[in-house]
Amino acid sequence: MHDPRYTDPRPDVFGSLLVLVQHLSRRLDEALEPVGLTARQWLLLAVMERWFPNDSPTLTEAALRYGTSRQNVKQVALGLERRGYLRLVPDCLDRRAIRLELTEKVARFYEPDLRARRLEVLDDVFADLDPERIELLRDLVGEWLAVEARKRERQLLTRPQEG
Repeated sequence: MHDPRYTDPRPDVFGSLLVLVQHLSRRLDEALEPVGLTARQWLLLAVMERWFPNDSPTLTEAALRYGTSRQNVKQVALGLERRGYLRLVPDCLDRRAIRLELTEKVARFYEPDLRARRLEVLDDVFADLDPERIELLRDLVGEWLAVEARKRERQLLTRPQEG
């Protein structure tokens, strides 16, 4: 657990978060196997529904919220396009920019069987945490993600990219 020789908790937190991401990704990959998606693909769909509910973001806009490069988002999006969950379309005003459009197939995630499976996974993941701790975790993670998004926006402003 914690080595008393080290007083800075950041390395422990950082490493533990990376290990947690591995565990959660594996569990999500297993849960998504019936619909043929990976955790990374599901995450891009979730980011689009959460941050762009009535919009079709560009690759760059989606990458900012997804937390990776536009090239990585494009690779994930191409897999989703092959499976029919979204379309990559040129922007009508700037043909260099590529927009991501969700398709009707995304509604599959709201069907009763997948909603029930999602709740099972969430119940299992959070089973041993009190609701107050879950809310605290949500707030801390949200705050941290906002900081990371601002850092990424500043990076993009100093290094302009298309679409």
